[in-house]
Amino acid sequence: MFKSALIISICFLFLQSVAQTAPNAYKGNVANKSKPTTSGKIFNQPKAVGDWQYIYPFADKSYVLALQYNINTPDSSPIANNTYIYFGKIDTKSDQVFWKEHVYMHVVKENVKYEDYSNDGLKDLMLFQTTGSRGSNELYSLYLLNSKNKTLTKVQGFDEITNPSYNKKHKVIVGYGYSGSNNYSIYRIKNNKVYQIGESFEDDENLDLDLKISKILQANRK
Repeated sequence: MFKSALIISICFLFLQSVAQTAPNAYKGNVANKSKPTTSGKIFNQPKAVGDWQYIYPFADKSYVLALQYNINTPDSSPIANNTYIYFGKIDTKSDQVFWKEHVYMHVVKENVKYEDYSNDGLKDLMLFQTTGSRGSNELYSLYLLNSKNKTLTKVQGFDEITNPSYNKKHKVIVGYGYSGSNNYSIYRIKNNKVYQIGESFEDDENLDLDLKISKILQANRK
């Protein structure tokens, strides 16, 4: 009788101890639990291959342009596509990727510029691609920003324009190429593609660039 009462008492004390300590242990496990990375997580992956750069083109920082560099193996061709570019929206569990492209980019420290190429008062985003003519001719990709719809649209053919700049007076893109003889070329954007206006022309000390652009535009009016 005494032994049975003693066993019952011991069991009661043990169950009471478990009931008191178990909730605290559970809370501790939750507090120390790391944030999971789901299969749909693209951005901010600490163990993803290559090096990452994040660009936030809008005031809403959940929209991100992510560059994933140095993804190739050491034996890859030096001119092989070496970068993935993602544009999307960050979420806590699964990111949305609106578009993705696989390109070649020469990795440099200052690789982003902002300049209005669509003449809408909003600065568009330029990404440095590479150089030619021993570093004299710089090439960029251009992405047009739409702050209302939160979109980035790549302009096809822009990455073939050397040393591009925008002429606000004439609303044209001016390319300048260094070679045996240095040349100007004039472009505009239509339907997210660049098209050249007139022929390229040589630079010289007597050139009046403003007048030359005016004549080209006049001669190519439709």
